[in-house]
Amino acid sequence: MPTRLSILTLSATLLAIGCEKQTPPPTNPEPVAAAEPTKPPAKPIPDGYFTLTPMLTVKGVDAAVEFYGKALGATKTFGFPGPDGKTVHAEIKIGDSIVMLDEEMPGGNKSPGTLGGNPAALMVYVDKVDDTVTAATAAGATIEGAVADTFWGDRVGTVVDPFGHRWVISTHTEDLTPEQMQQRFALAMPADAKKAKKLKKDAKKGKPPEWKKIAGTPATATKPAEYHSVTLSLVSNDAASTIEFYKAALGATERGRMPDPTGKIAHAELVLGTSNFFVTDEYPEMGAKSAATVGGSPVSMMVYVEDVDGAFAKATT
Repeated sequence: MPTRLSILTLSATLLAIGCEKQTPPPTNPEPVAAAEPTKPPAKPIPDGYFTLTPMLTVKGVDAAVEFYGKALGATKTFGFPGPDGKTVHAEIKIGDSIVMLDEEMPGGNKSPGTLGGNPAALMVYVDKVDDTVTAATAAGATIEGAVADTFWGDRVGTVVDPFGHRWVISTHTEDLTPEQMQQRFALAMPADAKKAKKLKKDAKKGKPPEWKKIAGTPATATKPAEYHSVTLSLVSNDAASTIEFYKAALGATERGRMPDPTGKIAHAELVLGTSNFFVTDEYPEMGAKSAATVGGSPVSMMVYVEDVDGAFAKATT
């Protein structure tokens, strides 16, 4: 039974507790950590790339990077080494365009030297074609076509690099209307065999070609606005069917085509997203052979799309 003393002691203790100075609740509560911002979705086409990027197979990626730097002013933007330390994949930038380089490996694409041919070429626009061709040959390229004015309004020289890839080095010199282009084309590639033979004789004698009578407008830029610095050109054993495939499978649109007098497609231009590319029929007698004829291709196309699964399914059906 509690005594008076114990009750008084308990009361005093409770009173003391009640009289203790109490800490008031904080008027400024601790700040709540802000949620991390949601990362924006990845871009379907990474910065610095276009829809279409050429990928070249070579023997010796490091040597190729060095050559393209000397010949075309390319800069290396990325490199991936293999187990032995040698680069197996690199990316270079020529003007505004990325070009990928892959080392030839078992089970992969073969280089031009291994295939014995190349069904592709790369057109590259530069400020001074004569100087660039000189630099390319000094670095080890061989001239396939001497620098000359062309009926389509570019001054062009064609070289084959030490790795077997063909470069159509160009400087834009004249702006032409579509009508002028067709007129020049007809004069440059006449349907009549006798006229074609005469053109070759005149060229050997140094006579100016007939198409030069149709004067264009002096170009204001060394690269047409609708092109990037590097444009891929493909040779096909059936250009018409190839064009239809790229339309159906990848959504490409046709910008125009030029049939030769026999009906073959001498040149066609397609637009795919932010990129242009060319398709032509093969002319084996002129060295233009398709992948079907050569037995493969050392050039692939890296194509960036919004929906890769959908694009792949569409391309394979």
